[in-house]
Amino acid sequence: MKKETRLLALLAILVASFSYQGASAQAELDKGNLLLNAGVGFGYYYAGGVSINLNAEYSITPEVGVGGYFAYTHWENDWRYGVNRYEISYNFIDIGVRGSYHFAKLFGVNNPNFDPYAGAFLGIVTSSNDYDGDGYDDDDYDGGLRTGIHAGARYYFAPNFAGYGELGIGLSPLVLGVTLKL
Repeated sequence: MKKETRLLALLAILVASFSYQGASAQAELDKGNLLLNAGVGFGYYYAGGVSINLNAEYSITPEVGVGGYFAYTHWENDWRYGVNRYEISYNFIDIGVRGSYHFAKLFGVNNPNFDPYAGAFLGIVTSSNDYDGDGYDDDDYDGGLRTGIHAGARYYFAPNFAGYGELGIGLSPLVLGVTLKL
C-alpha cells in the first residue's frame, strides 16, 4: 500500500506543479485530437486493490472520441477460517475499446478549461492468482468479456495538460489521473 500512496502523492505534486501555468488552457476538443490518459484506480469491479489505468482517445468529432484502454490491478487478501489460514493475491489485466461523449458544448459550460464526459467500454479481462494456505484453492474470478460505463471530467491546467477523475461501473469505481492532449 505504501507504493500506491507514493504514486498518488507523486501524481498530486505533478498536477499541482502544472496548475501554476499562466497560459489559458482550452478544453475544447478538435477533430483529430489525441488524449493520452494515465491514472490510478481505487477499488476494482471484482474485488479490492489498486489499478494502473492507461487509455487513449482519438476525437472523431469535437464531441465524440474513441480509443483503447489497458488496466492492471493487483489485489491481496489474507484471512483465517477456523483453523485454516488463507493468503491469496490476484492479478487482473483488462484490455479493450472505449468511447466518450464530451458534454461541454451541450451543457453550455462557460469555463473553457472544464471538460465533462461520459461513455462506455467493451473489452476482455484475464485473471491469475497466487494461493498460499490450508484447504481448497479456489479461483472465483474467471476471465472473459467486460462491459461498463464511465463518467468523468478533466480540468486543463495548460493547453495540453489536464487532471481528470472518473467514476465507473465495470472496472474501477474511481480513477484519478492526468491527460496529455496531442
